[in-house]
Amino acid sequence: RQRLAATCGVENGHTVLQAVVLLKSAPWPHAAAEAPVERRTVIDGVLCMDSISFGTPEDAGLVVATGSHGGATAAPMARSFGPRFVFFNDAGFGADDAGVASLAILDADGIATATVAADSACIGDGQSTLTQGIISAVNATAHRLGARVGDTALKAARTVAANA
Repeated sequence: RQRLAATCGVENGHTVLQAVVLLKSAPWPHAAAEAPVERRTVIDGVLCMDSISFGTPEDAGLVVATGSHGGATAAPMARSFGPRFVFFNDAGFGADDAGVASLAILDADGIATATVAADSACIGDGQSTLTQGIISAVNATAHRLGARVGDTALKAARTVAANA
């Protein structure tokens, strides 16, 4: 839970409506939000980053596990640095499978892409994606590299990283 939400009494299990009513009671003005911290960690040869927006040209060709959702807006950010394989969170798939829309887009670029189930890894946490994520969808490029739905992200990433 975020501190502001907790201060206002919002708890896990509240409905959105209950949370909104409680958040409306928050004192104003709020303190400025803390700047996001860029977390980049390498585990077993896999770069873990909390957001695909943290990718750089130096990350080209790497296996990357992100905490980002796999929606269409993630594709241009991944495309900008060209990872060999990238993992996203499926964010529960969403309407029209929006949470996995990047798979087809990146497949057209030859970038192996997989998502992990939202209930298996924390959204916004690349390390969780890699170490706890269960693959929920893969594109054809990832499938050719051996990634399969139901596998752990760590197993698929290790396989691809070892064969790089």
